[in-house]
Amino acid sequence: MTYHEIALLVGRNDKTIWTCYSRARKKRSEKEKIALSFEDVIEIPIDIFKNRTLAPLESITSYLKDNKGLSFHEIAVLLNRDDRTIWTCHNRAKKKFAS
Repeated sequence: MTYHEIALLVGRNDKTIWTCYSRARKKRSEKEKIALSFEDVIEIPIDIFKNRTLAPLESITSYLKDNKGLSFHEIAVLLNRDDRTIWTCHNRAKKKFAS
């Protein structure tokens, strides 16, 4: 898909999509790539990104924690992030929904 097509689906700006993708590729190339088996693939609906009050990582973290029942550690491993970062993102999302 093009950046424009993705931007239309998630209701974001083309430049935002490009920047996010570019940074993710750079980080991914610097770190060890984790191979997931076919059973480990988790589908994330694109609709979760339409809520503009949440950052993309907050959206993913909330979805995986609340809907898929994954632990903070499992989410951190999947997203190649620190457990504390995942906890912080999830708490920020909860606070945004509470207000």
